[in-house]
Amino acid sequence: MPLYKQFIKSLYSPKHIAAFRLQGIGKTIQYLFALALVMSLPAFIAAFVYMTAGKESAKKTVEEVLPLLMMDQNTFIFIPVALFFYYILLSFMLFLKASIFAGVGLVVVSRLKKRGEYRHLFRMAAYALSLSALLTTLAELAHWTFPYAYAVDWLLIAGMLFLSIRYLPGAPK
Repeated sequence: MPLYKQFIKSLYSPKHIAAFRLQGIGKTIQYLFALALVMSLPAFIAAFVYMTAGKESAKKTVEEVLPLLMMDQNTFIFIPVALFFYYILLSFMLFLKASIFAGVGLVVVSRLKKRGEYRHLFRMAAYALSLSALLTTLAELAHWTFPYAYAVDWLLIAGMLFLSIRYLPGAPK
């Protein structure tokens, strides 16, 4: 199944998230990197607007803050490098979230007496991030902020993962 179809299915279907646990880890890693790219779109758009709207003020700000990152007077190196590191940091955070939620999911699986290993729960947690990532990206694009955003983010991921764990087969007796 293509990545965009997996993204759409993982937005609303815990049953599909549970089914994605059986795919290869390479596909899941590829999905997380693609999700990080989608989540970094607001930063890319903001950087593009910033560079095209006022080059002189942007150039002056970069020269004052980090003069070593200017190759010459007309070319920015700071913004592409910063966006690259932002993408890498965002990817790392998604992998970290998936790892943490896989550990939490392992505890839930044992309590509910379901069959699942850490590798399966990592894959399920990676897809459970989708709805939260989409809502975060849309909120950033609309310049919305609200209190307890991180708590809502983590609760949404935990909820999707819990709903997905319910579709796992029972543990052997």
